[in-house]
Amino acid sequence: MIRRLGRSLRRAVGWPAAPDYRTLLFEELRAYLAARRPSRILEIGPKDGLDTRRLLTLEPKRLTLVDLPRAEVANRRWLAEIGSPAIEYISANLMYSDVIPALPAHDLVWCTGVLYHNPEQLRMVRLLYDLLEPGGVLVLESATTRNPRLRDASCVEIVYPPSDELKRKYHISANITHLPSARALVAWMQMVGFEDIVASTSHRRVSRALARARAAFIATRPIAPRSTVYYALGQEDGYEIGRAR
Repeated sequence: MIRRLGRSLRRAVGWPAAPDYRTLLFEELRAYLAARRPSRILEIGPKDGLDTRRLLTLEPKRLTLVDLPRAEVANRRWLAEIGSPAIEYISANLMYSDVIPALPAHDLVWCTGVLYHNPEQLRMVRLLYDLLEPGGVLVLESATTRNPRLRDASCVEIVYPPSDELKRKYHISANITHLPSARALVAWMQMVGFEDIVASTSHRRVSRALARARAAFIATRPIAPRSTVYYALGQEDGYEIGRAR
């Protein structure tokens, strides 16, 4: 309601529209990459195709899109408008499809607005790590806990079963049950081995309310794996949790 009123006020007085946080996040990615140009890019859950268009400006040899089968019809419409031969489209569930383990490693993985729809979030972060080449870059963005008392903690808010009141209050759908804090997102990335983790300012540059509800990070899979991360602690058979794919 407040956001709608804000948009109406901007239009009425002629103020410029608030920037799209995804545009700002992409600008941060460009700065993070510096002169590097990823040859293989994986975009998970491409939504409206706007990020796809931005990623194509990096001139990859291959841009692979993965989205759920139910989204394919809508996605095919804007894919036809783009018409890029660099795009490969895969209609599958990233976490559970047999197609995903056969994918090659990528130089860049772009994953925004997807993680919090899956309850196995640490496993998913591990999968994103596995889908990257050593030295590859991850862009990870997610909704975060709505509870003000948990925002500064390293924890996950479980909203289940979500009552109608909570769904209205938190602006969430029935398939969203786990909302991590920003610190929990960082902890997961560190646990699976990411380094050079940089917090995005994209949400805060749009509004404080958005920054309280979402978080984004850019990180790198190291060239050589480190023995100190959580997934490498165990040496005996059966202890190590293992690869996610």
